[in-house]
Amino acid sequence: MRNFLIKFCLKILRFFPPEVSGKISLEFIRFFPYLITKKKITIKESNSFYKKPIIYGNLKFKNYLGLGAGLDKEGKYFASLGSLGIGFVEVGTFTPVAQPGNDRPRIKRINKEKSLINRLGFNNPGILQAVRNIRSNKKSFKGILGVSIGKNKNTKLEEAHKDYVFCLEKCFEISDYIAINISSPNTEDLRRLSSEEYLENLLVEINNCYESLEKKHQKKVPLLLKLSPDESDKNLEKIIKVSCEKKISGFILSNTTEGTYEGLNGGISGPLLKDKSLSLLKKVNYLINDDLLLIASGGITTKRDLEERLDNGAKLIQIYTSFIYQGPKILDDLLN
Repeated sequence: MRNFLIKFCLKILRFFPPEVSGKISLEFIRFFPYLITKKKITIKESNSFYKKPIIYGNLKFKNYLGLGAGLDKEGKYFASLGSLGIGFVEVGTFTPVAQPGNDRPRIKRINKEKSLINRLGFNNPGILQAVRNIRSNKKSFKGILGVSIGKNKNTKLEEAHKDYVFCLEKCFEISDYIAINISSPNTEDLRRLSSEEYLENLLVEINNCYESLEKKHQKKVPLLLKLSPDESDKNLEKIIKVSCEKKISGFILSNTTEGTYEGLNGGISGPLLKDKSLSLLKKVNYLINDDLLLIASGGITTKRDLEERLDNGAKLIQIYTSFIYQGPKILDDLLN
């Protein structure tokens, strides 16, 4: 009955625009979680890996599977999403000041490829409201919470570090890890922050702020850099070098890839992203030390996709588009 209900709901939701169907789905999971979680995700005893929690520093992930940033852009839904059996949820991306994002239409389904294209542009309630939302929901959340931060659309690149530092200060205490998003293709010039011109100064400012917050709160919060799959090999090497010098704890690989579909320019996610995201993971894994955390994201829809990422250095896995297309069923498939 549960699986039938989920399949029926997914078919109905296809008739709504993507943003509308996404909001309906989140509200449904939030207010009627028992209809989704009645069947608990059980991890098969025959494979010891899937029983083991993933330990990184002082963080204990109950399993390797999480939901990527972009599903919960308000900090309201992570607790109900966490009840589905996943190990962690990443919320955001949040900016200092609330912003509506880019004009509509800004997201389309690429149904044939089970993929999406979006140019949302960091639509979010602002970091202060986001933190209030997170505080009111975190008591009922039992997983690991990641918070993704970025810069406002109108902030000049020369001033971008101020936006990241502001967000870092506001969300540090309530975060288990923080993702620094400099790789979305949907905020004009944002990806230039990964260039030699801006990256080192950005990470110096973030690192200085982090050290102060670490002492103040007596707490370690890993900082992860979210990278673009469209980076050149030459610049990627520079990014890794500077990141390691500035105490970045790891990388999320990857963000969406730039593309166009039916006249919409934006970031493509889902299976159409898979090859680029996997290629980036392989390159970064080759360049780093084993003590850095790699979270693989992008086009993971099958157990084979997942195992390929784990075999190439990923310690944790994030999904996004496959969850939108398949619903909670994808969690059963990937955890068993």
